[in-house]
Amino acid sequence: MRTALYVFLALTAVPAFAGQTVWKWVDEKGVTHFSDQPVPGATKMELNSAPSPSPTPAPTSTPSPSTTTRPTGPAYSRLVVESPQQDESIINTGGKVTVRLASTPALAPDHAMALYLDGARVQDFPANGMAHELSDVPRGSHTLKAVVTTPQGAVIQESPVTTFHVRQESVARPPVGPNLRNPPKPRTSAGNKMRTKQPSYQALNGGRAQIDPDTNMPVKVQPAPGGPKK
Repeated sequence: MRTALYVFLALTAVPAFAGQTVWKWVDEKGVTHFSDQPVPGATKMELNSAPSPSPTPAPTSTPSPSTTTRPTGPAYSRLVVESPQQDESIINTGGKVTVRLASTPALAPDHAMALYLDGARVQDFPANGMAHELSDVPRGSHTLKAVVTTPQGAVIQESPVTTFHVRQESVARPPVGPNLRNPPKPRTSAGNKMRTKQPSYQALNGGRAQIDPDTNMPVKVQPAPGGPKK
């Protein structure tokens, strides 16, 4: 009877025998038996040993490139104003200042660049540009800042603020410095000098007149008797 039990177990393990009828009974020794043939006193059983379907794993979704999350941290490892440099003085350019920006990596196609002068956005700066010439910048100190934005204007990253100075020479405020010499003093000709000694009457008359040294006046010559009066 044990052989019948082993046969029963083998049949239940094979899906091809699913749906067959077997009989089960227990003998006087308490041993349970199974048979595919009807036996007096046996209990009829219907086998259903077909394996249950395994659960289907949930499909894993791959994020599309458009929904890929950007890595945390700044988008650019380097974003600076290369020119003018910090505390650079720009002299006698008529208010023109050439600005050059730099970024690492290069500006992304979906990003835009904005330039701010003294806190106000430069309106004619190109959105994808890295160089620009400012005009009519007044004399004095100014600040520059580069800002990376989205096309909608949302700020992504800002550069450090750069301070520069515009200097323009003028008559009212002439240039000064250790390399500039003082203008030469005007020279006076010898004919313009004030005389320190007044010439005498005799010298003014060619030395012909007789001068009284006491009065510094010409001596009157007395006419000879009978001569013409002078």
